[in-house]
Amino acid sequence: MMNDLMRRVEEGIQKQSFGTMLGLKAVAAEAGCVTISCEKRADLLQQTGLLHGGVTGALCEAAAAYAALTVLPEGQSVIGVEYKINFLRAITSDKAIAVAKVIKQGRQLIVVDVEAFNEGSDKVAAKMIFTGTPVVG
Repeated sequence: MMNDLMRRVEEGIQKQSFGTMLGLKAVAAEAGCVTISCEKRADLLQQTGLLHGGVTGALCEAAAAYAALTVLPEGQSVIGVEYKINFLRAITSDKAIAVAKVIKQGRQLIVVDVEAFNEGSDKVAAKMIFTGTPVVG
């Protein structure tokens, strides 16, 4: 049986045409922590055959926003106001995984730490700090 937080994350991804286009999938969701994946496809690669950094950034941003969503009441969502990402190694596996954890929840700002990995690896491929703000909707 799917938990309510996982349902909210999956519904959020389905409502977002960009996330759907990228093929984002919810893997796990609990209060303050979400894992999302993205399959590597030919149309998401850069010129050397690696997953494009923009895709990795979008994956991390989505994971961050949905992690923030899990600590908000039903009927609210999150809009990003800032993020910084460091690319530490290439995504070379068939799937990229992003794990996002809320590190500070305030009334107006929520800060989330995100790490992206090659599937099956514990070495961080990208590191993001995301700040979002709660909105109705």
